[in-house]
Amino acid sequence: MLAQHFYLIRTAVIALLLLFLPVIYSAEARQLLELEPESEPSLESLSQSTQTAPLPLGTLLDSEGKPINLPNQEQSSFEYSAPTLTPTEPSKTTKSTNATQSTKATKSKKLSRKQQLASREHVANDPNCRWLDKRMDQLEAQLGGKQVNATTHQADELSARQKEWQCLKCGAEGPAQNDHSNCQYRR
Repeated sequence: MLAQHFYLIRTAVIALLLLFLPVIYSAEARQLLELEPESEPSLESLSQSTQTAPLPLGTLLDSEGKPINLPNQEQSSFEYSAPTLTPTEPSKTTKSTNATQSTKATKSKKLSRKQQLASREHVANDPNCRWLDKRMDQLEAQLGGKQVNATTHQADELSARQKEWQCLKCGAEGPAQNDHSNCQYRR
């Protein structure tokens, strides 16, 4: 019974609001028009076009209608010159070419395929091979001056990287497309 009573009251309030809503808005609109008649331009003033002189080509106006000066010469707002680099020590690739030339001069024998794959004199043109070469250099440098029992994990990683080097054929022609997944070092 109480629910029906509230339902009837709610319906009556909504009906009254819907009935008087247009009347309230029209009264407010009349008050606004009476208070601010000058704020909005009339239709007559909008229909009259303001006669201004035509602008020459290539001129731009800012938000206030004033012309913007453009530079006559094209110039860059960012000037950069690369610093000159001086090599401090010869790179590994030049070492390897010099070393292979000297070994070729002294020995007329070529390296066997197995020796060529294990050798690090030549690094294949592959990002994984270049990274492996740098990582093995780093591990060898870390192993060079430390105690044996403190660096067992580095020695284990170095041997795993050497196996990966041979599997990827980084000492010769470089890896084939499916070699990457087959040769990847898994911990």
